[in-house]
Amino acid sequence: MSQNRKPSNDNHLRVLLVDDQLMIHEVLRRMLAEADEFELACCSEGVRAPDVAREFAPDVILQDLVMQDADGLELLRQYKADAALRDVPVIVLSGNDKADTKAQSFALGACDYLVKFPERVELLARLRHHANAHLALRQRNAAWEELKHIAITDRLTGLYNRWYFDEVYAREWLRARRERHPLALLLLDVDYFKRYNDYYGHQAGDVCLQKVARVLKDTCRRPGDFAARYGGEEFVVVLPDTALANAVQLAQLIRAGVAALEMPHAASAVAQVVTVSVGASCMLPRDESCAEELLREADRALYRAKAEGRNRVATPPVPDGA
Repeated sequence: MSQNRKPSNDNHLRVLLVDDQLMIHEVLRRMLAEADEFELACCSEGVRAPDVAREFAPDVILQDLVMQDADGLELLRQYKADAALRDVPVIVLSGNDKADTKAQSFALGACDYLVKFPERVELLARLRHHANAHLALRQRNAAWEELKHIAITDRLTGLYNRWYFDEVYAREWLRARRERHPLALLLLDVDYFKRYNDYYGHQAGDVCLQKVARVLKDTCRRPGDFAARYGGEEFVVVLPDTALANAVQLAQLIRAGVAALEMPHAASAVAQVVTVSVGASCMLPRDESCAEELLREADRALYRAKAEGRNRVATPPVPDGA
């Protein structure tokens, strides 16, 4: 790939030319030379075009159909099959003026078709139109992703929020039932947190919750692990495909990690530092069972951890006679 890059500027419209004729590269450079809003990259090897496009992140691709090492129509298919490229507008720049070739190009995803070589004013107008449309689409998508992030994130701790937990938990339950894998839950509560707030103030309480959340983030690192703020000083962790013994082991790491922060807690009845109690539960979901059962079991386990002295991990009590 040869490039004629301007200094990095988000206002530049990025154009990728895919053509194996170096003469075409030079013609396009000259046509864009006085159009300061464009940043041009040229690719002379059609087989490398998708890789070059992913690296360069163009706002529009200008591409020939006939190249020695690649079929331009096949490249159109590849762009549309690539999540990173499918929305990038592609303008075909070809010496072929046949109507059926144009129709096939549009059917495969081209947004425009130019016969070599259009007038400069027309080429620039089409490049601006399609590149600006793509830039606007990227901006809308970025805004949507930001809104989605805000909607599912707890503002104080940066963990996922209760609303998103409900969604993910329901999805993981169905997946565990379908694949017949165990699903584990951890419910944890900051010990004597109301006393902490009363003693140190609510701002210190917020910092405390943020530090506990950081321990969760640092400990629950497997791809499927999911930690969320459940409400107040309670947190929840979803552990797909995890046996109870492994869930308890992770819970112990979390408990020890919070204690290791050594946040002073003079109002605690269990330690001189902030501690957490954790309830761990696990089920193999079956058709007759429901997700609320596992959540209730985790809650019972947390209640047991508190009843037995706090700053500990507990599992659900075994029913009498079991």
